Amino acid sequence: MRLAKFNKYRNATASLATREAWYSDLALDGSDSLSADGLAIDGHSLYVKATGGNSLQAIDLNCPGKVGSQTTTLSGPAGRIVDWTTALHHDNLVAAADSQGSVTVWQDCIRTVRFDAHASACVSVRFHPTVAGVLATSANSGPTSGEIRLWNVSADTQTPFWHTNIDNGIDSMSIRGDGQLLAASTRAGTCAIFDPRLAGSIDSAVGVTGAFHAAGRPTRVLWTGEAPFLITTGQSKMRERSAALWDQRNLAKPLASLQLQPSTKTLIPFYDEDTRLAYFAEKGDVIIHWADGDPSSATPLAQLGSVVLPAPISGCALLPKPQLGVMRGEIARVHAVVESVGAGQGAAIVPIPHIAPRRTYLDFHSDLFPDTRAPLPAQSFECWLDQEPVCIPKMALDPAKSADSLASLRRTYCSLLTRSVPVDAADSAAGHGSRAEPEDAMLNPPAKSENHLSKLASAPAGLEDKQHKMPSATATASANKQAVGHHKPKVQLAVDEQAVGHHEPKVKPVVADQLARTPTKQSSGWKLPETDHARFKYLEGFAYRPTDHFTNLLNVNLRFSQQNDPVRVGPKHIAVSLKGAGGQVGVFCRDSPGRVPDNPATIAHGADVVDIELDPFDPEVVATAGVDGRLQMWRVPDIPLVGEVTFELEEYIHVTADRIHQVRFHPCARGVVAVLVSDIDAYSIYVYSGLMLHFIVGETSDGIHSFEWSPNGDHIALTTKKSRLLRIYDARSQDLLVSGPAMDSIRPSRIAWLGNYRICLAGFSTGSRRQLALYSTDDLSRPLSTVTIDVGPGVLVPISDADCGIIYLDDRGSRLTHAFEVVGDQLIELPKFESPLPSLGMAALPKAYSNVARCEVLRAYRLSSQSLELVGFRVPRKRPEFFQDAIFPDTVDTETPSVDTLAWLGGAAALPLLINLCPPDMKPLSEAPPVPVRQRTFAVETEQTANNTKDAISAMLSRVDELDEKQAPSPDSGSDWDD
Repeated sequence: MRLAKFNKYRNATASLATREAWYSDLALDGSDSLSADGLAIDGHSLYVKATGGNSLQAIDLNCPGKVGSQTTTLSGPAGRIVDWTTALHHDNLVAAADSQGSVTVWQDCIRTVRFDAHASACVSVRFHPTVAGVLATSANSGPTSGEIRLWNVSADTQTPFWHTNIDNGIDSMSIRGDGQLLAASTRAGTCAIFDPRLAGSIDSAVGVTGAFHAAGRPTRVLWTGEAPFLITTGQSKMRERSAALWDQRNLAKPLASLQLQPSTKTLIPFYDEDTRLAYFAEKGDVIIHWADGDPSSATPLAQLGSVVLPAPISGCALLPKPQLGVMRGEIARVHAVVESVGAGQGAAIVPIPHIAPRRTYLDFHSDLFPDTRAPLPAQSFECWLDQEPVCIPKMALDPAKSADSLASLRRTYCSLLTRSVPVDAADSAAGHGSRAEPEDAMLNPPAKSENHLSKLASAPAGLEDKQHKMPSATATASANKQAVGHHKPKVQLAVDEQAVGHHEPKVKPVVADQLARTPTKQSSGWKLPETDHARFKYLEGFAYRPTDHFTNLLNVNLRFSQQNDPVRVGPKHIAVSLKGAGGQVGVFCRDSPGRVPDNPATIAHGADVVDIELDPFDPEVVATAGVDGRLQMWRVPDIPLVGEVTFELEEYIHVTADRIHQVRFHPCARGVVAVLVSDIDAYSIYVYSGLMLHFIVGETSDGIHSFEWSPNGDHIALTTKKSRLLRIYDARSQDLLVSGPAMDSIRPSRIAWLGNYRICLAGFSTGSRRQLALYSTDDLSRPLSTVTIDVGPGVLVPISDADCGIIYLDDRGSRLTHAFEVVGDQLIELPKFESPLPSLGMAALPKAYSNVARCEVLRAYRLSSQSLELVGFRVPRKRPEFFQDAIFPDTVDTETPSVDTLAWLGGAAALPLLINLCPPDMKPLSEAPPVPVRQRTFAVETEQTANNTKDAISAMLSRVDELDEKQAPSPDSGSDWDD
């Protein structure tokens, strides 16, 4: 098990390739701008600036050696080239920006587009990472002002569809890997973040970093792939070169920083999102450094190594992943442009392979090479403007699978690969302002017929009629008013990647005891059954066979917070909090009960774990929250969970508060999670979607015991500590809807929703009396019903069953499990279940996993100090051979999201997806034939009863006569008495 998280590539070594692998004898121009990398690479060629500065040289990637005059010249710019770049989604596609403000694009070494982008010299140019045909350019119009423009080069005329002005000037810019956000570093030492798709985003940044780097010194910015983290480089006031890692959700201060020796030039950052390694090179220096760029690592930006080159560096770039030598453990390859390496030898491009050590390289090491980004566009221009979620195409790096994987992706994304008319030679020679007719549809997605800015400006604020939209401009404007540097942003950003866009819906696991389920249509809401009598007064709890239990559980965490549950269960896995350094969580396969091995598979969070959750819509994801303020999503591998098992970190959220207390996934929307956090003087609930903070609910200085989502996910109910109140908030508007008194004691209390209109609260009153109270969501001024259970120190944890109207209470530290049925507005006590061992926690399975053939209404796992026993609750029925549809109505499918994430954020209501629990081999009781009854009449029964009575009396009298005859003296016999 891992006690702390470290980058698994930290032991990789780098060295210069042999001279035969160099690209030497080059005549290059050395007057690069500070914002240029000095080298660009795609899957086929390397691109450097030729002598004179107004053309590029394309060098075949597969032909190293003395290239000399064997290069292909890309000419066309009107001025000296200041920056150039390649496209992630297509090979042989290059764009260059020059000193006269124009931009030139080449496809297959042929100039296809050239247009005037700015009135002054360009600073940088970047291709959009997911949309074909979109370019971003930047320029400085003055010493203290700059501008950024976005272009659709496949449109009929070249006008920017988005632009913004930036104070203090621009040094560099970068677009996030999913294409949603754009970051620009300024001469003031800060970095501004923009979302060009949002209404009102012109001249309005959605986030600005603190001034970590010194003003007036050159800076660079780079996104860490698709994650909400970015790296900036610059200099300190003492000219020390510095790098900083920032969390997009808390831009007040960096997560980590790196300091290097003083210099007059800035560092060029590069990032490998597969290995999460950051590389730093400086023009004029001879050293390339690399560091741990994983934000969730124990030591982010910790320097891992460096390599020395034979001559000063003038450019640097990373080779695309598909071109690496994966069969020899090459995890990355840096190409560095160095100045003259000898008298009369000219400049050279030196490959620097980065090798991960392995005992043997005969087989493909899948643990080193996850699926990587494929050179394909991920979405169309229209989908990107409409803020639709994006799914980045990923290809396999295994040589045996890579070709088929890429071919399959090309067929999937064929709609983005249609051809178009090539550029006319006359138009190409006409120069600036010509009509853009790109040769390939990589530059030609469907064009918009109207200007995007005018469309956004005229868009309605309400988004109820379009469920695929994001929150309105009003919500975004409130986010933009966030003060820079505040330690707790109210709403930092309103748009982010959605988990539904990055992970295809997974097929539900086939569980041996799972019943066949027939989906039914959506219902209007979650409601309790209407009944006027107790239907479950003969409820019976029972324990399954010992072979169905998990035994030999060692090091169970006995000090887990009573406000949270130390055990969580899902359709496939069970997670249990364990003792040990680093915050350990044991993960077990639910279909493999029995004796747990001494070395079970464990997740090491990195700090003490305070809460555990399982993603309801992805059974392979386990969420852990720690005292370090980190919420981490771990993916469980599809291998036997025994011994040393590596759990990949799926998602990581660094909460901008002091501490996390509870975590709850949204019951209806995928990827939405609520986190109870606390600062020095306030408690609040942060609502995240994917990796983005959207809403802050219930902020109070009274403290919060616990909270729960409503079944439809619209509301959040919580209990406060000091004021002892029960409150219900609207999760999206963050408004307080209703409030009322809760329990009399400040001791912990737990909440459970029974449908959308009833809330059960389990806690303490005065004198340590444990109580259960039932509330109506319409009026919290007083409970509908209150039941005092007993006097004790243990916390009662409620588990609700809205289909049956039953509340189960897990008695922590006791052997009992209480049960109550809601009948009207009253709580009716049901029989208790007693287990041999005291309980540390109990977690219930979804209703679909109960054995309805045995009339089982609940199945749960009960944790004790050394075991995890499977228990159930059933109801005796007269005709158990039929499906009891009276107690098993259509239930909510808790494993399928019932509302789109974007739609829920935009205000859409969730409708429950119901499933029928009737097994295919059973018939509902409502359709069963009636029980045959014997035909009787009252006259026949009366006559028969009378006859039976007469016969009984006659028999009794005859027996009396017989006894009298036997006892009477015989007349012949003598008498002992004398008359």
